[in-house]
Amino acid sequence: MARRTVNFTEGSFYHVYNRGVGRQGIFITQDNYEFVLRKVALYSQELAVKVVASCLMPNHYHFLLHQAGPNPAGLLAQRVFNSYTKALNKRYGRSGTLFESPFKAKRVDKDEYLSHLCRYIHTNPVSAKLVPIPGQWAYSNYLECVGKRKR
Repeated sequence: MARRTVNFTEGSFYHVYNRGVGRQGIFITQDNYEFVLRKVALYSQELAVKVVASCLMPNHYHFLLHQAGPNPAGLLAQRVFNSYTKALNKRYGRSGTLFESPFKAKRVDKDEYLSHLCRYIHTNPVSAKLVPIPGQWAYSNYLECVGKRKR
């Protein structure tokens, strides 16, 4: 297995993302999305990782994370999606991997790139023609970012 090339360090920002095997869907029902959102809330608290921007799409996900403590920000994706894959496999009688590879992570070290990623992540459902405006996609934290919803 390839080694991860990014070193997670306290105080840094990271773009963490992945997609389903063969670009296939990773979410089957609304409950699946909600399961992941609950796990993100739980593990982000435990790990001291702040979710700056997030979006769960039908066949992939994006997170912009801030590592506030010593725990690597990548642990959030690892814990959330390992538990999700196990739960999904059990619920639907599946086996095997759900994702095409281990999650990808890129360190974000420029303010311009940080702003770009927030826009990119939140407009992903619009670009995919799933909704006309970012606030209509229930599975991102866009509405929290603009102060219109608490989660």
